[in-house]
Amino acid sequence: MNKRKVLIKIIGVFCLVVGLFSLFLIPAEFTSFYAFSEGSNFYYKGFGFGSLMFAFIILNVLAYFTLAVSSIPLGIGNFTLKKWGLNLSLAFSKTTLIIGIATLISFLSSFDLIKVLEPYQTLIILTFFLVFLIIVPYALIRFYKNPKTTQLFQDSIPDNDFEKQPPINLTIILLNLFWILIFYLFIFLKGVFPLFGDFVFKREGTYLLSTAIFGLFVLTYLFYKNKYYVKFLMIIYYIILLFAFMLTFLKFSTNDLVSLLNLPVYEIEKVVPAFWIPAGINLGYFFGTMLVIQIYLIFRIKKIELENVEKILKT
Repeated sequence: MNKRKVLIKIIGVFCLVVGLFSLFLIPAEFTSFYAFSEGSNFYYKGFGFGSLMFAFIILNVLAYFTLAVSSIPLGIGNFTLKKWGLNLSLAFSKTTLIIGIATLISFLSSFDLIKVLEPYQTLIILTFFLVFLIIVPYALIRFYKNPKTTQLFQDSIPDNDFEKQPPINLTIILLNLFWILIFYLFIFLKGVFPLFGDFVFKREGTYLLSTAIFGLFVLTYLFYKNKYYVKFLMIIYYIILLFAFMLTFLKFSTNDLVSLLNLPVYEIEKVVPAFWIPAGINLGYFFGTMLVIQIYLIFRIKKIELENVEKILKT
């Protein structure tokens, strides 16, 4: 048990280090804009809001921000052996696993990409996905669900809404925040919004993205406050998003989207070829898998709630 406790605290320290380092990198990443500004070494005509490199820098900032706001509380929760730390660790591991499943399915469904990849390249990519997005989070879920691990975390009376959240609810919240990050990233890609088989750009697309972000923030807050009716609203939201994204990305490939962005000549010639592997991944299956799993989780929560009500009535 002492070895298990030490391991949990090591995980906590590791998460804290990753989170604090990511927090340091957020402002540092913003300095990349100086390197691409006019008169600097990496400047090229067309760099700015809507260009691919601009969006790539924003993507890095969002990635560091996500690591910081998730790893720091994970580190504190594990190191102090708080019950909410256990729930958050399970939720974060499940969220990573769900993203990994969606990524793996979308990659295996990207037949045009796999055809041009060398066998060793396909093997390396699959190994990376399997190890870091499937095996590691699954192993962590098994570890944290182990009764020997569970009893090490201090079980106290929850005194706020966060401590009352079970892992499955926290997983839904984390997945919603992941979607919000995607919407924010789309703002920097000419405000693109996939809308039932077509792409909407610029002002109209940004309005749709703002509406989607605001709506999901409100639904997530109501879900966090455990409002009964919000689960039905979230299912409707997910279904609308499912059809909007899948109908568009199954009709247009990621490469088609890149070509519609009207990127600067330099990026088309030099930058886009460097992103040929991620650009070849089928996003339709990625977003579709994510949303189907989220709908399933909502129904799973409803089932658990009904089972708890039946237990109360029987007693």
